[in-house]
Amino acid sequence: MAKNEAVFREVNERIRELSERLRSDAPTDLVSFVCECSSVECHQTVELTLGEYEEVRAEPRHFLAVVDHIWEPEFEREVRRTERYAVLEKVGEAADEAEERDPRG
Repeated sequence: MAKNEAVFREVNERIRELSERLRSDAPTDLVSFVCECSSVECHQTVELTLGEYEEVRAEPRHFLAVVDHIWEPEFEREVRRTERYAVLEKVGEAADEAEERDPRG
């Protein structure tokens, strides 16, 4: 599960980099990021501004998810929800692993 989430998180980091290079001066533009859940079958996207993405990514234990996405209460809890996305926080050993695999170090 952690490996899958780490891959999605890394993909989103590349999306962020490209979006910053290509974006207009409109900070409210929405960017499509991939859901960072543990499901290998999930291919859904969530839309955030780059500022919202940075707020999520500021905490290495936080992951993006589709609203009402199925999550694992043993490993994570929902800490925030908007109309467009949810933020899940890893807990316990999953939190330690999330920090270790954080692409921002």
